[in-house]
Amino acid sequence: MKLSTRGDYAVRALVELTGLPGEDTLPLPELAERTGIPRRYLEQLLGSLSTAGIVTARRGATGGYRLKRPADEITVGEVIRAMDGPLAPTRCASRTQHAPCPAYRCPDESTCALRDMWVDVRDAISAIVDHTTFRDLAARRKVSTSLHYAI
Repeated sequence: MKLSTRGDYAVRALVELTGLPGEDTLPLPELAERTGIPRRYLEQLLGSLSTAGIVTARRGATGGYRLKRPADEITVGEVIRAMDGPLAPTRCASRTQHAPCPAYRCPDESTCALRDMWVDVRDAISAIVDHTTFRDLAARRKVSTSLHYAI
């Protein structure tokens, strides 16, 4: 599995939204600034995340984005799949887009050693991202402790 820029940026944006109190929202320009994600690209990502039921938007002067569900109910795996599709490194190892491996020209998938290895890789990745919530990521977030001195 290779995480795309789309998946990486979506996870970064949601980590930022995880820290919002209550019903507060974060305006798109501020979210773009905090994450370093280009505003137009972020807007597209948030549209996809909204369609997937992960974020919600509020319009108006006090508008912005926030998580649609509690951070402990949204997993990294759910977000990556919403952005990038299946986690499997090959189609023959995918649970949702399973297809024979034409690149390997497997005569019999049930005896293919490569497929078994790719299934193990898929399962190892899934075990981590499907059990890591955005609440977990927020708890891991490192807070800057650098001091600024006036000279």
